[in-house]
Amino acid sequence: MRTLLRHPAFWAVAMAVLAFSVYALSYGGQTPFNHYVLLADAFLNGRLDLDRPPRYLEMTQYDGRFYVIPPPGPAILLLPYVAVWGLRASQSLASWLTGAFAAGLMVLLASRLTPKPRDYLWFGAMGAFGTIIWFLSAVGSTWYFAHVVAVAGLSLSLVETFGARRPTIIGAGIAVAYLSHLPTVLTLPFFLAATRAAWWPGGLGGWRRVDLSYLIRLAGPIAAAVLLNSAYNYLRFGTVADVANAVRPGILDEPWFSRGLFHISYIPRHLHIMFLDRPVLVPHPPFALVPWTGLAIWVTTPAFVYALRAPLRAEALAAWVSILLVSMVVMSFGATGTTQFGYRLATDFYPLLFVLTIWGMRGRPSLLAKALMVAGVIVNAWGVVFWRLGWIVP
Repeated sequence: MRTLLRHPAFWAVAMAVLAFSVYALSYGGQTPFNHYVLLADAFLNGRLDLDRPPRYLEMTQYDGRFYVIPPPGPAILLLPYVAVWGLRASQSLASWLTGAFAAGLMVLLASRLTPKPRDYLWFGAMGAFGTIIWFLSAVGSTWYFAHVVAVAGLSLSLVETFGARRPTIIGAGIAVAYLSHLPTVLTLPFFLAATRAAWWPGGLGGWRRVDLSYLIRLAGPIAAAVLLNSAYNYLRFGTVADVANAVRPGILDEPWFSRGLFHISYIPRHLHIMFLDRPVLVPHPPFALVPWTGLAIWVTTPAFVYALRAPLRAEALAAWVSILLVSMVVMSFGATGTTQFGYRLATDFYPLLFVLTIWGMRGRPSLLAKALMVAGVIVNAWGVVFWRLGWIVP
């Protein structure tokens, strides 16, 4: 029994079970925004469009047909489930399971970075319940489920990066993330830097020793995902570019796209949410309401401030470069993610921020760090409960 309790896989499974239970109980219902179930059903019936499209967001119309705007990754993952249950398949259940899988992966990831269970369980609990992954997994709507799948994909790649470093698995995780939320592919510089000893053992002077086979196996799943998404877009819109948003009728009439879909002038509004948005205080119970426009990262996960203390070795620098690349893309987009608890677009780089936080704590959370982790759990519980009660401010 003692041997079992010392094994990270045991605690990863335990965390996954706990996370699934908490996520399922948190929302208390089924999301009506189940685009991915509808899309998976369409795929199984030989269609790329929806025969009876829902009357809500994330749909675009082109050449008389209605298409789901986001990439198809989550729908592809749901194919076996929808093949059995059809349109009765619950996207919320799929989200709870995926979020639980990600929570288990965070325990495994933390165990690769710090050996003691009492330490890596703190980090695992922070990842599962001290971040907005809790809220996103619990609700499971189309917008949120895509983030959960992307986080799970990147977490899988990170577990492998700090483990056996099998390139195909690392690439597959990135590919899953990319097909769920496209900007996540810009985390690739980190994975190349973190595995450089595997594919470039000769160092700066050893170009002849670069293992091209390793790089090809890592890039293979990513290239396949890019080709799949390109073909998907070509069959729908006649172009390999991801233009689903651009062809949505009337999108440029919306005020947040006044300068097109992407523009650097949109960055300040994202930065405001990311760093400055706080709870809305009122002079009567419950005294603090959830703003559905978003909340600063340091509010929802205070322990992330320790990422700033990560030693600036090559891997950490590559992580910050990847975070910057992802941020520049998501923050240049006109829409900021509303409605949301926290700043959901940042989850595209949350797994890297999670690693940097562990490094910043030197793998051993201090008393202050643990207090910040507990505060993060409390804040995220507050967000989930208040959202469910409707105590939010538009």
